[in-house]
Amino acid sequence: MNFLAIFFLAMLVLCEVAGFAVEEDTRKAFFKAALGIACGVLLGANIALPFVACVFHDVNTMTGLFIHLMPPMVMYTFCWHTDEIISSWPNVFNFTYMDEIRYFGGISSVAGCAGRLYFLWWIFYTSFMLLLGISLPKKFKSNGQEANPKWDTVFHSTM
Repeated sequence: MNFLAIFFLAMLVLCEVAGFAVEEDTRKAFFKAALGIACGVLLGANIALPFVACVFHDVNTMTGLFIHLMPPMVMYTFCWHTDEIISSWPNVFNFTYMDEIRYFGGISSVAGCAGRLYFLWWIFYTSFMLLLGISLPKKFKSNGQEANPKWDTVFHSTM
């Protein structure tokens, strides 16, 4: 999901540089989806998950905390400091729809857009894990020799 957010922000900046226009409905839908995911399940993961801890001397836990805390902080900045963002990036971020955002009630609300994006991601993720991820890492090479796998997948961590 973080990759999708970074990809969409990079796309907005590149479209501005290249002179392509992104429709306002597309911008609005992706912003509402990002707001729902960042300030919903991702922020909730900071509270609920035990491996997202605030242990300053441990690089792994601080990295997990940083990964889970930065998207809600960015969305907070977008929601509460809109004027400064528009003055800094006038053509990249168009927040004319900020006053009409609804959080619940319908497929075009924040919860509806976040649910649609999450379900789309879930389809691709589950397909990958069932088709390719289940056999990764390979334990044996094609000639029958034992392979020493150098990486692991999330699929094996959640078994």
